Amino acid sequence: MRRLILLAISDIHDRVKQISRVASEIDSLGIRVDAVIVAGDLTYFKGVETAKRILVELKEALRPKYVFFVPGNCDDPATLNISKIDHGIVNIHRNTAQIEIYVLYGVGGGGISPFNTLIEFSEEELRESINRIIEVHGDTANTIIVTHQPIYGFFDDVDGLNIGSKAFREFLDKHQPLLWITGHVHENSGYTVSGKTTIIHPGPLMRGHYALVKLDDKTPRVLEVNVYKLK
Repeated sequence: MRRLILLAISDIHDRVKQISRVASEIDSLGIRVDAVIVAGDLTYFKGVETAKRILVELKEALRPKYVFFVPGNCDDPATLNISKIDHGIVNIHRNTAQIEIYVLYGVGGGGISPFNTLIEFSEEELRESINRIIEVHGDTANTIIVTHQPIYGFFDDVDGLNIGSKAFREFLDKHQPLLWITGHVHENSGYTVSGKTTIIHPGPLMRGHYALVKLDDKTPRVLEVNVYKLK
């Protein structure tokens, strides 16, 4: 029986050598991914052209049908407006996309921080962006949410403080999407389940972290999640 396999990564931060290492490791597992999902921070304060080159490299190295991405707080604000780069590379920041029976929707950037990074949004802006998926799609039973900023209380602990978005937590508790992939906080890596939602923080690819997600291609459900660190 066929399954849909996603590679979830975040926080590449220009460490492009990790892309070929992940591709090689996945090949050694005998796995071919259908889509790569990038939860932000392609670059480390580099321009939009660098982000585009990294996205193309992901497509070429891993050979998925699609690369879906949102920008992170360390990416050039122009990355928010990337439309077409190459066939199958799709910006889902405030946009929907579809793969088989699943609808993807993303919100890029981080929350307001004392570091004044390149893409930061207030809680009200994050709330407006995340709620937009309800306006354009409605049903969340088959929805995959991708955000760079983590959800408050999930994989967002930094020195004992939860820095995740409370607007995202409100959305999670109310709407229970099928799957939610986040990034941003380098100290975290793993997955958990909250109600009907599987939440994955793959950890920073720059340090060798990634996750593989297996979905049913007939009925919306998460079959298996594995979080890895490069050997």
